[in-house]
Amino acid sequence: MDQRRRHFLAATGTAFAGLALTSCATKKPTERPVLPLTESSRNAGESVLGPLQPDPNGLLDLPRGFSYKILSKHDETMDDGFLVPDAADGMGCIDIGGGEIALVRNHELTPPNTGGDVMGRAFDTFRGSDTPLPGGTTTMVLDARSLNLKRQYRSLSGTIRNCSGGTTPWGSWLTCEEAVVTNEPRIHQDHGWVFEVPARAEEMIEPIPLKAMGRFNHEAAAVDPRTGIVYLTE
Repeated sequence: MDQRRRHFLAATGTAFAGLALTSCATKKPTERPVLPLTESSRNAGESVLGPLQPDPNGLLDLPRGFSYKILSKHDETMDDGFLVPDAADGMGCIDIGGGEIALVRNHELTPPNTGGDVMGRAFDTFRGSDTPLPGGTTTMVLDARSLNLKRQYRSLSGTIRNCSGGTTPWGSWLTCEEAVVTNEPRIHQDHGWVFEVPARAEEMIEPIPLKAMGRFNHEAAAVDPRTGIVYLTE
């Protein structure tokens, strides 16, 4: 278990450290870095990035030469006055111009968790109250060069178990409900839909389920930029 955890942390740290080399970056590198792979590391199953170095803050051990940056914390107050929800999951990073990138983040929450805030524009609420269902998305806007957080806010509210999704070529995030809920006495709507969140939306969007994409335990979505066809997994 400990060895698997170490490998997971190494992979997670690599993902965040490589944020500037993904589609989030406005300037792409001209060469792809090559990591040496020795015979001994193959045989031992070790990370080609080297051993993890102890983090003095006790949060995330990373290989030598790597670093992490905390962008957002659970339960901190966002720019719209709401709190950062728990259970961050799949997310998409999109260049929105003006030297900014948007990181649209899922929250894979289900009842009995609550949305935590009373707000409008929720797709669904608990019966007998105006409290939204706990899933949805938040959007973080970052400086494209420094990756410093500039602002964050809720962008979709009142859904269930937003797990994965996919970015679109036209600058939005398809967020997927990984839950098929019907005739649930505590809520109002059927669930199991895909919702589209424009990366440039500066507030909560009108939550419209994309019913043509079907209703099932959605996982990921991938858009063919040539045809516009959306491929879905569950």
